Amino acid sequence: MRSYFPGELKKMFKQIKEAKTDADRDKAMDPLMEIIMLVQFANDECDYGEGLELGLDLFTYGGEVFHKTILNLLPLAYQLLGRHEYKSIIEAHLKKRKHTADLSELT
Repeated sequence: MRSYFPGELKKMFKQIKEAKTDADRDKAMDPLMEIIMLVQFANDECDYGEGLELGLDLFTYGGEVFHKTILNLLPLAYQLLGRHEYKSIIEAHLKKRKHTADLSELT
């Protein structure tokens, strides 16, 4: 699988999240869909960490546009890795995930 540098992934995610039209978003999603296909091949080869890593990258980047993809990647990765409790946590979290202007826990 091609290795992406964090900056490349961030740029890819930004293009998807900030797309103005559905057509633009679909075009920006093409490289991500290719990576997801490679993750599926990795899962077939028992390399479950690829899906976990991509799912966590998407989760930490944020954006409701990625929720469906995250829910396809992370619960499966957690299940395959035998981390069933994390599967339940991520599913519950994304149902109620909201961002506010100030995300600081210290204020």
